[in-house]
Amino acid sequence: MKSGLFLFFLFFCFNVNAQNIDSIALNNLRDAVLELENSELMRSGSLSVSVKKVKEASNVFALNTERSLPSASTLKLVSTATALAVFGGDFKFQTFLEHDGVIRNDTLIGNLYIHGTGDPSLGSERFKGYPTGIEMLSRWTAAVKKTGIRYIKGKVIADASFFDTETIASTWIWGDIGNYYGAGVSGLNFNENLYKIKFNPGADFGDPTTFLGIEPAIPYLTFVNQVTTGERGSGDQTIVYSSPLGNAVVLTGTIPTGSPVFSVKGSIPNPAEYAAYALKTSLISAAIGVGETSMPQPGMPVATANPKTILDKYDSPPLRDLCQQTNFWSINLYADAFFKQAGKRLAGKSAFDDASKAITAYWSGKNADLRGFYIKDGSGLSPSGSITTNSLTDILNVANKDASFNDFYKSIAVLGLNGTVRNLGKGTKAAGNMHVKSGSIEGTRAYAGYVTSKSGSLLSFSIIAHKYMPGSNRVITDSLVRIMTLMADL
Repeated sequence: MKSGLFLFFLFFCFNVNAQNIDSIALNNLRDAVLELENSELMRSGSLSVSVKKVKEASNVFALNTERSLPSASTLKLVSTATALAVFGGDFKFQTFLEHDGVIRNDTLIGNLYIHGTGDPSLGSERFKGYPTGIEMLSRWTAAVKKTGIRYIKGKVIADASFFDTETIASTWIWGDIGNYYGAGVSGLNFNENLYKIKFNPGADFGDPTTFLGIEPAIPYLTFVNQVTTGERGSGDQTIVYSSPLGNAVVLTGTIPTGSPVFSVKGSIPNPAEYAAYALKTSLISAAIGVGETSMPQPGMPVATANPKTILDKYDSPPLRDLCQQTNFWSINLYADAFFKQAGKRLAGKSAFDDASKAITAYWSGKNADLRGFYIKDGSGLSPSGSITTNSLTDILNVANKDASFNDFYKSIAVLGLNGTVRNLGKGTKAAGNMHVKSGSIEGTRAYAGYVTSKSGSLLSFSIIAHKYMPGSNRVITDSLVRIMTLMADL
């Protein structure tokens, strides 16, 4: 029955679009989609495909486009498109170094603040010409020195109040939030809110590992190491368990044998606290005393309402550059920072649920069909968030009409050339012709973006395979890439 309904819809698509779309190519695409949908791989799952003409906003190809399925990281297209449309590609996040007191002789009587406005790239090593975390700390320390301050009779305080205190979505899973890709987003982020954990693996499979420490040093974190040694070449199979509400970290899983030192990445439980601690350490190393020197604890002091004096103002790279890194390399932190930033601008609220409502209303207001669009975050990390392929291609079509579209289009990686899709579709007509965002969470593989047809029309597309056969990641990826390459023949 579902094949019959599909063929009826395909007949409709032929009549609407035949004058521009190659009918043989469309038949080939249909056959490949039906083959995958009816295969053992998708026996218990769902396959959804939407292809539309961007300018005409008309369907070219559709299968199960009204099913609401997990988006995985293709949701980052919505977050980056929203941020660029609302703020523009020239927008820059700002971070301020401030104090709220008076300087007498060489003493600041008051507190020193790092005041963030949500910049996810502060201290990142991704952007040439912009300071790394260590360089940022040196810059702030130099700014304090320049005023003649040699002693701070107060505290170094992280002011992360620009966003709400909900750094992670309540729907994220426990096994993700301690790992680098599960880093929470704060009003003050630093060094992409991550740290490296170093191990010495054992000699044989099953041997315990030796915990060698972390970089940068965060001495107030405590670690329990339960990581064992896996087979040679097995890669990083660790899970880092931590919470933004505490400083205890439990390390589990395996790392491969064969290397004297093996590193994995974890997420800093409270990045704002860490930024204040790191600056305080830098100041003390530069012979600038700080009255409050205790280790940070959850619930760190917040900024007072006293007037502030700015010692340093830092501008992030332009938003277009941040969006490109987000879509090229699927950075959850950046996407969720854009999500909260957009929520605050559009509705005055940055909490995940509030931002979700604001962004949904924004695109609905531009006539995108968002039935079945139930997002929980900006990154797609939440397994309970879902969208339809129809809603995503509608948003992609509407984004094409925005003044920021050129920046958005360039922010999406090109199949076979760069980003997370650099190794896919090589040697096909799609390579170099498809701007694609990939997405993957357990049991879901997705791709979305744009392709130029043989007739020169720009097409939007979204494809989601959900609950495919476990253990078939490579096979399902190859099948979806084959379908995408056939889209390039349309």
